[in-house]
Amino acid sequence: MKVYLSNIPNKVKPNPITIRKISNTIMNTLVDISIQDFAEELTLNGKTVVLAELKEPKLSKYTEIIGQELIMLDFDNKDENNLYTLEDLESDSLMQEYACFIYKTFSDKNSNVDKFRVVFRLDGVVTSNKKIEQIYQELFKLYPQADSSVGQTSRMFFGSNSGYEVIDWDNRLDVSELLENINVENSLVIGDSNNEIVDDSIPNYELLKLGKFDIIAERLGNNFSGEFSDPIVAGNFFKTIDMVELLELPDTNPFLDIFHEETNPSASVYLNEEYDIYLYKCFSEQSRFQGDIIRVIRKLLNIKSYTKVIEVLITITNSEINWKSEIGEARYNAMELQKSLKRNTLRLNYPDLNKYLYNYRQEIDLLLDLIFDYTYMDKETGEVKYMNFISLKTYAKLVKENLGYKISEGKMWNILNVVTVTELIRKAELKSIPLDLKEKLILNQQENSGQIRTSNVYYPVVNIENSQILAKEMVKNNVTISGLGYNLVYRLFGEEKANQDFPQAYKPLEDRGLVSMSKRDRNLTKASVALEKSAVKILMTQIEEQGYMYESDLISKLARVRKTKKSITQNNFQKIRADIYNIYGIKRERLTKELYYELGIKEKYSSKVVLYK
Repeated sequence: MKVYLSNIPNKVKPNPITIRKISNTIMNTLVDISIQDFAEELTLNGKTVVLAELKEPKLSKYTEIIGQELIMLDFDNKDENNLYTLEDLESDSLMQEYACFIYKTFSDKNSNVDKFRVVFRLDGVVTSNKKIEQIYQELFKLYPQADSSVGQTSRMFFGSNSGYEVIDWDNRLDVSELLENINVENSLVIGDSNNEIVDDSIPNYELLKLGKFDIIAERLGNNFSGEFSDPIVAGNFFKTIDMVELLELPDTNPFLDIFHEETNPSASVYLNEEYDIYLYKCFSEQSRFQGDIIRVIRKLLNIKSYTKVIEVLITITNSEINWKSEIGEARYNAMELQKSLKRNTLRLNYPDLNKYLYNYRQEIDLLLDLIFDYTYMDKETGEVKYMNFISLKTYAKLVKENLGYKISEGKMWNILNVVTVTELIRKAELKSIPLDLKEKLILNQQENSGQIRTSNVYYPVVNIENSQILAKEMVKNNVTISGLGYNLVYRLFGEEKANQDFPQAYKPLEDRGLVSMSKRDRNLTKASVALEKSAVKILMTQIEEQGYMYESDLISKLARVRKTKKSITQNNFQKIRADIYNIYGIKRERLTKELYYELGIKEKYSSKVVLYK
């Protein structure tokens, strides 16, 4: 296999000067090497590698490749709430089946978390940049903890001198199997990109299934085009178009259903005069269906999102959305946020918000599409508005269908909390929930639990400037995503916001006798106040005695004093620590060599989080 392997060995992570030397010379050192020899050069001699053979001697992502046979995943584990450890890898059947070897990076040496790379050998030489990018993207879906910036063919990977651990030299990553499940959205390529000559007799509904949107647009011309203020106005217009003409369905009723094979015609299109919309209806026993053009397109193309259906209709009718209404502006802002998350440009202008959203960018992208899929008419104002009920079960199902991997309930809860606290979306008050949504989705829960739960009914806000202000305050107070909840928000932002973000945090539980509230502060539980008192006592005693305390030691002692598991104590402490540190003037930093000597720490140096005044 061929790679560019630098002839400059390293005993530590290369500094900027060394990196410049490596990048200036590495293109002169193309080698044909075995996987075992490559592992030794990389992990014993600390050499740097570019995995693709390039057509030109330029380290640019735009340089076309001749071939590439290796790829690497980089687990830097910067997000302590979303780790993928060596222990996880050892029990991961996919890794054990497909990866060749792993090695710890230079950064692992002084880290509290595992930092390592996994090396895969492909089952053949790939000669397309795009295919390499697709391989990485599919792996990032399987391993969202991996660093997604490494998926470039011209990327330089630094080695180490820590050695390697063999999984299996003979393992090969099956590229065709990995890429066969690319999601529906990716398959909806607008335009006849391969310039095939399409039989003119093929009706529009068949061309839709083939993805030939440009041919349909050419056929329809401006017959059904329009300019709309938002997707809802557009959707309402498209529902009034005769879908027989739009989709080129048979013009006599009944006709053979377009969704299943049959010999006796069972389908028809008719105008519902009360609402002035056209409906498709199939009367067959085995495949009953009724719906407007939105539902028909959704079923034809297996698209779950209303927004994606509208995008298809806008394209094939040569229409346009100008986003000039209130809900149009909200959707536009959300789309800009989605775009910046996908392109990793949010960090440039909104670094604090990016810190909390980046590791969940795929799930948040899907969530923002989901929240714009339900609308209702405000009876007081007559305006169309967005609102949606998002259950963890529905969310998990959509992640599996659209992103191709399972998601834990805990991770889903974290995502919903972070977009709520940063006010990208807000939870609706009971009185503002439309009656039809309440009847269909909420009142069933009342029968099951004895209470109406409103915490899963959301509406979009998407004001990125405001979200950045909130995120900046969270970063300033070392807030972690797993610590988000009523307790933390109340302490950090006040009672009004805590009640807005977590409207049912304690009241139903208190009414049912499951929690007791503190007399000192009716908005905090007794358990939270007691934990705070214990933490302050331990922390201040330790700081008075030796001038500092490691946060991990504080959590361990708290767990012993409170007689709870360390993991539970850590989670609960994260919700109150910002308040404690602010009140008592405690500084929280990851230990550096300079701070190590400044505090006069006697024990062996390690880069733990240290607390001091």
